[in-house]
Amino acid sequence: MALPSITVTARLVDAPEIRYSQSGTAIAKLRLVSNSRKLNRDTQQWEDADVWWGRGTAFARTAEAIAEANLQKGDLVTVRGEVKTDQWEDQQPGAKRSADEVIVRDIGRALTPPRQSGGYAANGSFGQQGSAPSGDPWGQGGRPGFGDDQPPF
Repeated sequence: MALPSITVTARLVDAPEIRYSQSGTAIAKLRLVSNSRKLNRDTQQWEDADVWWGRGTAFARTAEAIAEANLQKGDLVTVRGEVKTDQWEDQQPGAKRSADEVIVRDIGRALTPPRQSGGYAANGSFGQQGSAPSGDPWGQGGRPGFGDDQPPF
């Protein structure tokens, strides 16, 4: 029976750890965390709610792609793979532990729009990040060619 598939969007707890087996196969280890937020109606503040901690392991070409991607602590990633639960006995006799692990098949940065000043504004610009080079008609705040009888190209 095959392991169940999972797709999870989570943050990296640390930068991925890349190492190589004796045979030269790349291995990437990931620590992941994802949490939900809820509104505390008494304080009107958002608070952390349920938290999922997990690990991921990638091999061969997937591990090499992770190494080349320059992923860093705090990056939001989407991981797809098979999930398994590792179980072991802790140093204290009888203390059993377990942890979820994703055998990573695909990984990528999760792209989300900016939260504070992002979004498509009425003046035709997106967010407030950066500025367009001078002479760039698309960076002038408006949308050239719409209503000024000039083509946009």
